[in-house]
Amino acid sequence: MVMPPFSEHVTFKPNVSIGINCGELVSGNIGSVSLKRLDYTVIGDVVNTASRLESAAKPGQITINEASYEKVKEYFKCQKVGEVSLKNKSKPMVIYEVIE
Repeated sequence: MVMPPFSEHVTFKPNVSIGINCGELVSGNIGSVSLKRLDYTVIGDVVNTASRLESAAKPGQITINEASYEKVKEYFKCQKVGEVSLKNKSKPMVIYEVIE
């Protein structure tokens, strides 16, 4: 499916940032059965790190960590951003921007 080109009259152009991490996580309905409050969600350090990578990204930018880069470098063009200190991480993390 081909997306139609943006019209000059369109005022809304989404400008999101994305952080991607890889690894094991916990997913499922999490909450309280007795309170009838279950939500499908994902949790774990991998998820938290992806959120931190998203926070480090500029609008329109996709950032990944070094482990993710090693898995995708043959399929996507990436550019090293450098070391970044992420919230609640003891060591700076090398991150990459996915270009194409």
